[in-house]
Amino acid sequence: MKWVYKNWDLETDLGFIIQWIVVTQVGFLVSLIWIEIGERPDLGALEGAIGGLIISVSQWFVLKDHISQSWRWIFVHVLIWTIIAFTPIGLLGWVVPRTLNLTPRIIYGVIEGVKLGLCLSLGQWWVLRTEVLKPWRWIVASILSWGIALPIGWMFGGILRQGTSFFLGDVLGLVLVWTIVAGMTGIALTRLLWYPVRPGNW
Repeated sequence: MKWVYKNWDLETDLGFIIQWIVVTQVGFLVSLIWIEIGERPDLGALEGAIGGLIISVSQWFVLKDHISQSWRWIFVHVLIWTIIAFTPIGLLGWVVPRTLNLTPRIIYGVIEGVKLGLCLSLGQWWVLRTEVLKPWRWIVASILSWGIALPIGWMFGGILRQGTSFFLGDVLGLVLVWTIVAGMTGIALTRLLWYPVRPGNW
């Protein structure tokens, strides 16, 4: 890992990861202008398309210099988030649990996070499959990222909401979810894009 900046050269591993986290968070926060955080039945296909578009366009600004036909990243996200809105999974990036009990938040956070990570990664794999060696690794990274981030964020949001009685606690929990997901997927992308041919890198 190249941990030293060269005049803030964002081609370094750390620089890429920071950039990926920032654009993902900006995309999520901007999406809140049009998407109100709610419970699963409250959000539909339109919100899915808007959220997928905003998040993916933000990430596109980072990816466009690293993968060919990067517009596909945007297309895939709009499509997948729209489809997910019709399924029982729902728009988990903008959804909070009804219960404040931390145990189900953690358990279902893991289960639902794994489902969401799998759904998203299948579409993202389609974009990355011609760009990196062993693109199936991205599916593993995405499943782990969402499976870890969602229960942590839901737990954090539940603790804040219990302590303050304000719904803002759950919103901050989702901010944490997107931060963890962006950090973990950013690390995975550096391994896939930077070092595609070294054995044993994963």
